[in-house]
Amino acid sequence: MYGIKKIALTGATSTIGTAIIRECVANDIEVIAFVNRGSKNEGRIPEDALVKKIYCSLNEMKEVDTLGLNAEAFFHLAWGSTNRLVRDNLDPQVNNIRYALDSVLLAKKMGCDTYVGAGSQAEYGRTDEILTEKTYPKPETAYGMAKLCAGQMTRLACKKCGLKHIWPRMLSTYGPYTQDTTIINYTINCLLHGEKPSLSGCEQIWDFLYVDDAAKALLLVAEKGTDGEIYNVSSGRAATLKGYIEIIRNKINPDAEIGYGDLPYGKETVMHLEGDITKLKNETGFVPMISFEEGVIKTIEWAKKYYK
Repeated sequence: MYGIKKIALTGATSTIGTAIIRECVANDIEVIAFVNRGSKNEGRIPEDALVKKIYCSLNEMKEVDTLGLNAEAFFHLAWGSTNRLVRDNLDPQVNNIRYALDSVLLAKKMGCDTYVGAGSQAEYGRTDEILTEKTYPKPETAYGMAKLCAGQMTRLACKKCGLKHIWPRMLSTYGPYTQDTTIINYTINCLLHGEKPSLSGCEQIWDFLYVDDAAKALLLVAEKGTDGEIYNVSSGRAATLKGYIEIIRNKINPDAEIGYGDLPYGKETVMHLEGDITKLKNETGFVPMISFEEGVIKTIEWAKKYYK
């Protein structure tokens, strides 16, 4: 399926990082996984002969001894201070831009020819439009501004280093190891424990992509994406949050009470998050394979073990 034989990535214990590693192992692709020193989530990384772990915090990337380390593509997924409560803290977001630039130099030292960042829908800000790569970015948080800046600056750094640069913008993924506070995992956790999830009116229009599909998309953009381009990564299908929540309830307990309207909409609530993935499909051949219903079943089975 893939022509790539060896990759390196930061953020190896993240939701998408672990999914990429699983996809690589399933397709005989070697992985050099940079793991944050002292990470409590190291156990998420599969123990496999194809996976080599290197302990390195974000601020240590400039000092990594790359002797004997090489790869074709480098994925920089690591990003500090992603929690919604601290996304507007300026200093850590500025540091993230510097770390992204450090990761370009690390990719160059390792002999990589392709660099893939991890952009975000937060770069676009709030809009009622279906997002395309031509949608004008208007980030409203320090997190979104830093992601936008990192994408532009790493593109320039890659050009100077002679690396192919790809900037996928992730819309909204779900599945194993996504943050407990995300609406999908929060709702699943509540219902599995017989509790009522307290939610907003859930009238938002949303576009969810299962993490395994997201991993496939990123590997395909690394291999087939065009240098200097941005790709929106989503399912390309949208529905109301209430529709998604009803699917989750029906899979766990159709009679469970859902607290619609228990919480007010926040002043920064994104009411419409939907991506057009025409460019991603046409240029890489990516097609989402896992329906929301199937992905939810997989996530529920994982959650039964994780949320004991």
